[in-house]
Amino acid sequence: MPDPSTVVTWPAVVTIALGSSVVGTVLSKALERGASRTETLRTGYADATRALNAWGQFPLRIQRRTDDEPETLARLEALGAEIQSALAYSTGWVGAESAELGELYNQLLQVLRAEVTVHARLAWSTAPARTGEAMNLAGPRPQPDTGDLRPGELPAEWLVVQLFSSAIQYRIGWRRYLWIRPLLRRRLSRMGIVAKAEDAFGVRSARRLNARQD
Repeated sequence: MPDPSTVVTWPAVVTIALGSSVVGTVLSKALERGASRTETLRTGYADATRALNAWGQFPLRIQRRTDDEPETLARLEALGAEIQSALAYSTGWVGAESAELGELYNQLLQVLRAEVTVHARLAWSTAPARTGEAMNLAGPRPQPDTGDLRPGELPAEWLVVQLFSSAIQYRIGWRRYLWIRPLLRRRLSRMGIVAKAEDAFGVRSARRLNARQD
């Protein structure tokens, strides 16, 4: 005859089973929500980064236009408006997701906007690209002291994308729980992202504009 102290009654078994089921369901739902949240963050930050890159590349679109016909100008105007709309949305989204990264995004956007203004002005002053040479992504051979890219030098707008991408990692996955706001703010400050972006843009843009006006 079994020891009464070792007998597990049906109510106890049912309670344990239901408890395990509930815990398992809760954990499963939590994991699903976490995975969904991570995917949402990845998509949002990818869109924000894509908008930065598109705006940085916009002057190149202008410079590589094949004519100055009204239809071409209208397409470029529509593209510019579309990119700016994407930037406005991303500015709001990033700021709502993280105040620290939102501030960083705004600062990088200000630097990039100044750069785009300079290069768009230069691009509109060039004749339409009607030859293969004019379509060359490398552009004309750099002239001394104009600030153009040297061989192997990374385009400044690409650097902005890389710099912002380096900050995104702190808001994805387990890191977003570890890097709380005060720590993240301090970390971003030490990374010097905005200063690096300004260094990449400022001197080269000023030289190119001055060389074109001379």
